[in-house]
Amino acid sequence: MSRGRRGPRSRRWSADEARQVLAELARSGQPVTQFAAQQGLGVERLYRWQRRLGASAEQGADSPRFAEVTMRPSQAAAIEVVLPGGALLRLSGSSRVEDVVSILSRLEER
Repeated sequence: MSRGRRGPRSRRWSADEARQVLAELARSGQPVTQFAAQQGLGVERLYRWQRRLGASAEQGADSPRFAEVTMRPSQAAAIEVVLPGGALLRLSGSSRVEDVVSILSRLEER
């Protein structure tokens, strides 16, 4: 499927085409903005299709994806999580697991 820019009014995607692009996005591990820029796509178009198709579109056939986590004790009792795209999430020792899960799920929605 050609996804290059075609001017202000590019053709509409079918649901299957949108699923294919969203699967490529999920496999890339890139933030939506970076993926969209590389593919010449509008960021809002990707978000719109994610909302329309729901979570199933974001999960490819290879889902769920897991990453190995290594825990190292620290004196400050802080946790650092490196997110796809290089963003760093630093949590203090007093952070509740429920709060961390809430933060990560909101970041995934972006």
